Amino acid sequence: MKNDMFLQSLGLARRAGKLCYGYDSVVAQKHSLSAVFISSMLSARTEKNLVFALGDRNIKIVHLEYGMSELGCAIGTKPIGIIGISDKGFAELLIGKLHREVTE
Repeated sequence: MKNDMFLQSLGLARRAGKLCYGYDSVVAQKHSLSAVFISSMLSARTEKNLVFALGDRNIKIVHLEYGMSELGCAIGTKPIGIIGISDKGFAELLIGKLHREVTE
């Protein structure tokens, strides 16, 4: 697993209780989500179903360059393809970490 700030911040969000993961959990909590992060290995059909299920809510959908196993390892679970963040501050922090890593 890469030792980068995005994955570390994801683990922090998990410990803070501001994270849900998996298709069913993310769709069930769609009313409280600020952002959804999608793994690069997620199938196009699952992504299409997720976007449809989230509807017209103001939820940022962010595509990641990480595989499912990297995301799962970062939050201490099995490989996972969809992660939802319920806290706006954590969502902005994670998106900022991604932007910083891309530009550096």
